[in-house]
Amino acid sequence: MIKILVVEDDKSLNDLVCSYLSDNGYNYKACYNGKEALAATENETFDLIISDVMMPEMDGFAFVTKVRER
Repeated sequence: MIKILVVEDDKSLNDLVCSYLSDNGYNYKACYNGKEALAATENETFDLIISDVMMPEMDGFAFVTKVRER
């Protein structure tokens, strides 16, 4: 089954995206900032990451850069 990481600081939008994914049979993990998402990628492997760019603590560009460095 495909696992998707959703990284979005706006809770309503995060919930909406996750609801859509769930309704269509995807497994997902919701994170609300880049640091939380980075920690999630240490313990799990994801097939796809959907990330916001402007987030608190770590923006989307920094998050993706760190994931790619791994």
